[in-house]
Amino acid sequence: MPNINYSNTSWLRWSPAILWAALIFLASSRPVSPIPYIPIPHADKGIHFIEFAVLCYLICWAREPSGRGIKKSLLLAVLLTSAYGALDEYHQSYTPERLPEIGDWMADTFGAVAAGLLWLKRRPTSSPSGE
Repeated sequence: MPNINYSNTSWLRWSPAILWAALIFLASSRPVSPIPYIPIPHADKGIHFIEFAVLCYLICWAREPSGRGIKKSLLLAVLLTSAYGALDEYHQSYTPERLPEIGDWMADTFGAVAAGLLWLKRRPTSSPSGE
């Protein structure tokens, strides 16, 4: 049995991101979107943008105390979020009445980039280079 150090609570910082990702997965598992129909073309892209922006921001927050460079941390958060968006679209291909769309994945990725830049802007840099 592994020896787990519960005095280090850094794993707790990942809880919000993991819970949010689980909610995205559950919503994608439903045959019909839990969000009411919006009669605006491509309104779902805005919802994807917001969902994945929140996920990326939570990942940035979870990684913040890691001591790694800010830009590397940001890049990893955006890549993780974008990859999760791609997996979410693939997952929807197995959900009845749902279809994967490249446009949804692009909205997921743009949301991640926007949230990452917002996180970067609000975070004070520790050196002139931002690393």
